[in-house]
Amino acid sequence: MKDHCGVKVFLILWITSLACVVPGMTTSAPLSTPTPDTRLEIMVAETVSVALQMTEQVKPVQTSSQTPTSIPTATQTAILATPTQSAESVWDTNADGDTAFTDLLGKYSLVVPRQWVTFRRNAPEFDIISTLPEAENPAIQRSLETIRSLDPNIFRLFALDMNEEHIESGFVTNINVLWDAQQEMSLADGTQLEKLGATLPDSMNGAKVLVTEIRPTKNNIPYGVIASQTPVVTLDGAQIILYQKQVFFDLPAGTLSITLSTTDKWRETVEPSFDAIVDSLLILE
Repeated sequence: MKDHCGVKVFLILWITSLACVVPGMTTSAPLSTPTPDTRLEIMVAETVSVALQMTEQVKPVQTSSQTPTSIPTATQTAILATPTQSAESVWDTNADGDTAFTDLLGKYSLVVPRQWVTFRRNAPEFDIISTLPEAENPAIQRSLETIRSLDPNIFRLFALDMNEEHIESGFVTNINVLWDAQQEMSLADGTQLEKLGATLPDSMNGAKVLVTEIRPTKNNIPYGVIASQTPVVTLDGAQIILYQKQVFFDLPAGTLSITLSTTDKWRETVEPSFDAIVDSLLILE
């Protein structure tokens, strides 16, 4: 496989340089001042790019002859026993091992179920995760390396499925939470969302959009959904179907995007917990 290095994706009003954008991403001329529509397209392209980096750049993973086991519940709760707070966010684990995250800048909160190892990029839990036994897996190492290169002012939270059984051909199922403080997305109807979904095949060759619609959370907060499938060939030559589900919330300040990236094989296993994260979202005063 040939990596195309040096391709730059423009996000917000700044340039985020990606280490290597993998085959399947199309490039375009730099945008000096993104319009409201192109800013949303950039948001989608950025999350797609991160997923592809994790897919294409990982080293082939040697499959253990032993039967894989699920991550012990203690893994997430052992990361930090006490909550950590900064001027920007609060990260905590409850008695059940779920993670409660409050973004003090974006003015929202959400809860991530315990089967996900959840962390902020620029916080103590990120360094601790790197020392976990599960992190010795080359695929996990590659994912953490990709995340390390991202801007924590934009990518607010990450969650990895570190269950060895769920790592398919070197791809680690993951969730990222991206907040664009400058973007305002309209969810009054599906017009803007449908237009955004139509741009996805331009970001990733072979992408098929499955769903584009507006839904309510259990707290009646509207959000937009774009779900897609894309055939991807990994570094070790295996073909997988990448499934992505992106949801968008129009916040009082900016737009929030929460993205699940997994394989078609594990979609039914992990999607319910992702939907629970979406349903847990609260907009703060």
